[in-house]
Amino acid sequence: MVGNSSHNAANKGTEAPRTEGIRTLVDLFERSVQVGPGKQILRSKIGDTWQPTTFAAWRDTSGIWARGLCALGLEIGDRVGLIAVTRREWLFADMGILMAGGVTVPVYPSAMAEEAQFVLDNSEARFVFVEDPAQLEKLVLHRAALPKLEKVIYIQDVAALERPDAQGRLRVRLDEVVAPDDPWILSLDQLADLGRKIGEGLLADRRDQIQPEQPATIVYTSGTTGRPKGVVLTHDTFVFETQACETSLDVHDNDGLLLFLPLAHVFAKLVYVVCVNVRCEMLIPRSIATVLQDMAEAQPTVMPAVPRIFEKAHAKIMAGVEAGGPVKKKIFEWAVGIGREVSQLRQRGKEPTGVLKVRYEIANRLVFTKIHAAFGGRVRGFISGAAPLSRELSEFFHAVGLLILEGYGMTENCAAATVNRLDHFKFGTVGIPIPGVQLRIAEDGEVLIKGRNVMHGYWRNPEATAEALTDGWLHTGDVGEIDTDGFLRITDRKKDIIVTAGGKNVAPQNIEAHVKNAPFVSQVMVYGDNRKFLSALVTLEEDAICKWADQRGIRYATTAELTQNGEVYKLIDGIISDKNRTLASYETIKKFAILERDLTVEDGDLTPSLKMRRKEVTRKYQDLLDSFYSEHY
Repeated sequence: MVGNSSHNAANKGTEAPRTEGIRTLVDLFERSVQVGPGKQILRSKIGDTWQPTTFAAWRDTSGIWARGLCALGLEIGDRVGLIAVTRREWLFADMGILMAGGVTVPVYPSAMAEEAQFVLDNSEARFVFVEDPAQLEKLVLHRAALPKLEKVIYIQDVAALERPDAQGRLRVRLDEVVAPDDPWILSLDQLADLGRKIGEGLLADRRDQIQPEQPATIVYTSGTTGRPKGVVLTHDTFVFETQACETSLDVHDNDGLLLFLPLAHVFAKLVYVVCVNVRCEMLIPRSIATVLQDMAEAQPTVMPAVPRIFEKAHAKIMAGVEAGGPVKKKIFEWAVGIGREVSQLRQRGKEPTGVLKVRYEIANRLVFTKIHAAFGGRVRGFISGAAPLSRELSEFFHAVGLLILEGYGMTENCAAATVNRLDHFKFGTVGIPIPGVQLRIAEDGEVLIKGRNVMHGYWRNPEATAEALTDGWLHTGDVGEIDTDGFLRITDRKKDIIVTAGGKNVAPQNIEAHVKNAPFVSQVMVYGDNRKFLSALVTLEEDAICKWADQRGIRYATTAELTQNGEVYKLIDGIISDKNRTLASYETIKKFAILERDLTVEDGDLTPSLKMRRKEVTRKYQDLLDSFYSEHY
C-alpha cells in the first residue's frame, strides 16, 4: 500500500516540457541533424588519434544501415540485438535500427554465451549486430537454440582480447569461428551495399509509421538475482526523459560529455540521447581501462559515471599523496581542510571572502588544479548514477572543487527519476524528482515512482509486470525517505537488508560505502544475516597497496601474496577499526578476510554497471564466511 506522508505532495514534480513535433527518438535525431548537420557530435579515440563525426555523417551511416535492415526484411516492431562495447558503431547501429522501425535489444559484451542466447531468444530477435568474432562465437555455440535469428552482422573481422580466453587466444579471427561464406553472417559493408539499393523515401515512410507508444528498446536487467527480465521502454518514454533531464541539468551545445559507460546500460543510453537532443559533443575513450588517460586528452566539461569510477579516482589520488612524502601530505591535508570550509559555505549558497578566499586560492594553485588536470582540467560537474555514492566521496570531491551530482533511477524508469542540481543539491541524497515524475514512500519504506518515464512492463512477462507496477506506480525495491525539502535519500535495497540474530536491521550498502572510502580498499561485502555479528570480505586497490608495500620494503612476488601479508592485514584492521568508531555497535564489522583478487565483471562478481552481485560473491566464498562464526577462526 502507498503511504500518504506529507512529503508526497511536494514530490509530484512539475510537468515536463513537450517539444512540438518530437514524437519519437527518430524525430529527435532528425531535428538535431537539420539544425546543425555540420555540428561535431562525436569524437572517438581510435588507436592514437581522436576521430570526429558530424551529425550529417552519423545520419548518412545510420540511414544506409537502416535501409540495409529493411532490405533484409525488417518490419516495424521487429527486434534487433546489439552486442558491442561503447563505440561509435554502437550508436550508428542503434539509430539505424530505430530509423528502420525496429526495436534495439542491447546485450552486454561481457555476457556469457548462455545469457546472450537467452536475451536474443527471449526477445525473438531477427537480426543482431556483434562487435567481432569473439562475440559471434557466443552465438555460434547456441546457433541451434536461436531459430528466429536470421542474420548476424559483424562490425570487425578480428577480435583483440584484453586477456587470454579459455583457449589461450589473444586474437580471434572470423574464419576461426565460422566459414566466411556462411549465409548466416554479414559484414557492415555488405549491409551497406544492400542499403544502397533502396531509396531514401522508405525511411520517411517508416518514420511516419513509428508511433510514440512503440517500444524503442528492450533492456534486459543485469540480473543481480535470477534470470534477466526485458524492460520495455518506448519512444515516448525516452523523449519525456530526455526533455526532463535537459530541464534539470545544466548541459549545453558547447559542452563535451565523456561517454564510456556500457551503452547496453540504460544510464549510458539516456546520456547519448540527451547529447543528441542538446547537440553537445560525446567523447568516447578507447575503453574503461584507459578512461583516465583518455579523459586528460579529451578535456570533457561534464562526466557521467558510476560510483566505482569515483572510488578508483579517489584511491589513485590518495595513493599519490601517500607516495609523496610527509611534507606533500601535510600540504594536501591543509588544502583539503580549507576546501571543506569553502564547501560548507557553498552548500549554503555563499562564497569565501577575506582570508579564507586567499587561502582557498593558494590551496587551489598548490593542490586542486593538479587533481582537475587529471580529469582534463575543464570538468565543471560530474553526474553519478546506477549505484549508491558515499557521502564522504561527494564531500571530498566538492572540497577539491569538483561537484558530483548524484541521481537515482533504474532501468524500469529509464535511468533517471531524481537528481541533484548545480544550484540545489544535498550530499547524501539523490536529489529531487525530475519534472513530471512523482515519488511516494510506501508504508514499508519502499520508494515508488510514477511518470511517463516508467516502463510499460517486462517483455512477455505479465506476472513480473504485475508485481512491479500498481496503478502506474513502480515498486523500486529500494528503501528510502524524503526530507522536508523534498530530497530523496536511499537507505538500502529491500532484499539486501541484513537482520542480525539480535533482530537489528542493518543496511550493508551504507557500511560498505563507508569502508570503501578508505585508502587501499577496493571492494567490501558485509555479511551477517541471522548471525550474531557482521563480518566482511575485503579486496585491495592493487596500485595503492603495492606502492605502500614498496615504501616499507615489504617483499612480495605477486599482489595475491601481498594480500596475505601480516602487515597488510594490520593496515586494513586499523582502517576497519577506525570506521567502526562511527557506527552503531550492531553495525560494526567484527571479523574480516582479505581476498586474493579484486571483484570483477569478467568473473561474475559485478554487474556490467559495476554493482556487486551479492548472492554470487556469497556463493563463491560461503565456506570462508561460515568460518567467521566458528570457534576456530
